[in-house]
Amino acid sequence: MRNLFKKITAVTLSMTLVVGLASITGAAVKTGTDVSSGKSWTSYSIHTREDNGEWEDALKKDGQFYATSITNASGLDAYKAYGENAKISTQTASGFTMDVTSTGWSANYGPTGKDSSGNLIYSVMQSNPWGVTATKIVNVERGRSYTISFKIKSTLSNEVTQTKERADGTGYNEGTGTYNYLKHVHFKAYDDKDENGAALELSGLSATIGGKSVLVTGNKTINKDFSSFITLDSRNTADDGWVTVNATVQVPVEKSDYQGKAKNPTMGIKFAFGAFLREYPNENNMSGTIQVKDFKVTAGNQAPAQVKISKVTAKKKALVVKFKKAARAKKYEVQCSLNKKFKAKKTTTKVTKKTKVTFKKLKSKKKYFVRVRGFYKSGGKKIYGAYSKIKKVTVK
Repeated sequence: MRNLFKKITAVTLSMTLVVGLASITGAAVKTGTDVSSGKSWTSYSIHTREDNGEWEDALKKDGQFYATSITNASGLDAYKAYGENAKISTQTASGFTMDVTSTGWSANYGPTGKDSSGNLIYSVMQSNPWGVTATKIVNVERGRSYTISFKIKSTLSNEVTQTKERADGTGYNEGTGTYNYLKHVHFKAYDDKDENGAALELSGLSATIGGKSVLVTGNKTINKDFSSFITLDSRNTADDGWVTVNATVQVPVEKSDYQGKAKNPTMGIKFAFGAFLREYPNENNMSGTIQVKDFKVTAGNQAPAQVKISKVTAKKKALVVKFKKAARAKKYEVQCSLNKKFKAKKTTTKVTKKTKVTFKKLKSKKKYFVRVRGFYKSGGKKIYGAYSKIKKVTVK
């Protein structure tokens, strides 16, 4: 097996390393505003210990050291040479330069099968590239869409290695004389207040250089955490080596769906620059620089305003729902249900342009719950506003 030195048994450590704080602002912004302006970047790597050494110390405790076959003249203990080592050297609000000593070897490593003799085969079970990251936290509004755009380039390279085993069972890397210049990276927009760093869905994601796409999607080897990769080639001279990236993200409109306790919600953008050993085993222990420029998070369209129900009138086996027009709404989705949580089997939904809806053939003397939300279509997708407050009424 190649390029494998350690396992990370607690993969969730990668998702808890959210670094940096956002300033607080309650003011709504205009469409087209770059909400990332003035916000700083933070970098992280296992070796530079921005998490106060939590991850690195956990590896030490578990005996997960990087092994090499070389001990230098000063007597360096090779078993204490850690892989992930990188830091942002210069930055502005619109970009940064990260100096990468090593992208590392991080992966969740364990038994994945048996050979013909019945012996366990150990290999990478899941990549864990969050050992090298760059992060920015921005202020957002619930229900608003944002366009993330930037350019990125790499000078990373490495000699492809293969794993050798010592008599004591430990391993070390040995160079093959072949060099690799490709580095796949991943970025996500996410809920920075969620302990697992829950990712938000990106739409319209593109990554191009010289008019050609360098975006990798739909690969069966990609696990659920990494739905897309951007391919950086440090030899590429097209567009001076810069890959242009664009994506759109929609912040959920309901407090129950996004940072419910936060008066002023925020969103994180995080780059994963560590090694994807499962997907790309030759990209471990790369060194060089990664640069990002022209970074923007541009405020787009806001979701419709919350609907206000003005009156619900109970009639014989019927209900009449009246509500007020909501800003930005083109149509309305009105729901009537026997269940206060609006479970599908007990809920009737009507879509209308009007502000008055009648539900008929209801059950007499039963209590019904009613709510309304507005929506419009953008790019073939419905953009919903927040639901109105729930009204309850008993049918005659």
